[in-house]
Amino acid sequence: MTDTRREWISKRAYTIWEEAGRPDGRDGDHWDQAEREHADFEKGAVAKKAAKKPLIEISGKAKPAKAQPAKPKKKEAKAEKPAVAKVPAKAKTAKAAADKSI
Repeated sequence: MTDTRREWISKRAYTIWEEAGRPDGRDGDHWDQAEREHADFEKGAVAKKAAKKPLIEISGKAKPAKAQPAKPKKKEAKAEKPAVAKVPAKAKTAKAAADKSI
């Protein structure tokens, strides 16, 4: 067992143990479950690699189509800023008006 595989299984088993409420005496069950999950994970990764293999092999005689250079994008006009609503000045309170008159 590689160190990375063992570490992954160990961390996953610990997480399973915590999720189960940290019960005593079930460490073997948690370890087995983590090993199964890792095996399923590896099978999925292998299946993905196999799926990347092309369905049809193209001979070396065939030339791929030349890619057209990308056309430069047109510059878009800058978006206008939304108009800011003007807030009316606060009305003076009677007390403030009386204080100024003194």
